[in-house]
Amino acid sequence: MKVDRQEQEEARRDRIARAAFELFARSGLDAISAQDIARAAYVSRTNLYRYYPSKVHMLLAHFEKAVQASRDDALERLRAGANPQQVWDKVTGRMADLGVRYRHLVGAVGQAVLGAAPEEERPGATVDRAPGDGLRTALTLAALVQPVLLAMQTQGRLRPEANVNMLSVLLVDAFILALLHGGHRDQRDVLRDWQDRFSLLMHGALAPGVQLRDLDSQN
Repeated sequence: MKVDRQEQEEARRDRIARAAFELFARSGLDAISAQDIARAAYVSRTNLYRYYPSKVHMLLAHFEKAVQASRDDALERLRAGANPQQVWDKVTGRMADLGVRYRHLVGAVGQAVLGAAPEEERPGATVDRAPGDGLRTALTLAALVQPVLLAMQTQGRLRPEANVNMLSVLLVDAFILALLHGGHRDQRDVLRDWQDRFSLLMHGALAPGVQLRDLDSQN
């Protein structure tokens, strides 16, 4: 019975996050009220706040789930022997596409991940600001990047002493800042900007004799 209860709670939490994201995707964060989300998720407004203290928390919950799915796919491809650079291209291509498609939501995610406090908190709600949901989302993003960098390091393309954890975090921060301030028109613009930042950050991590163009030379 306890397991069933936990499953029901998790299913309700997922349903709220999914319903909220669908509304946000159509109309933006500010145009959607808590009552709109409660109605779409078939829960009361009181129940809504039991699971999430703010709209930003709902957005981050759905976002984290999507990132985790991308990470699972990347890990599966790496285990199957895929070239890390090809996996990297697939991951960044998908994230760039989502960043352009939902550009009206990027600001809320970016501010949360980069340390801003979630907006529109319910008066009296207890929100864990530090580390907070934004840090958890940032760690989820870093965990998406990390396996690809580890695979590159295993192949001898990155210095053995390179701190892959730190490099993953730096890349995530750089990519989010690019989305927030880049003024990109389409996915190609995002990818070009990301490649420039990737090149700059990776330069000091490359193994001796390896150049950036070598990273995609293995098929």
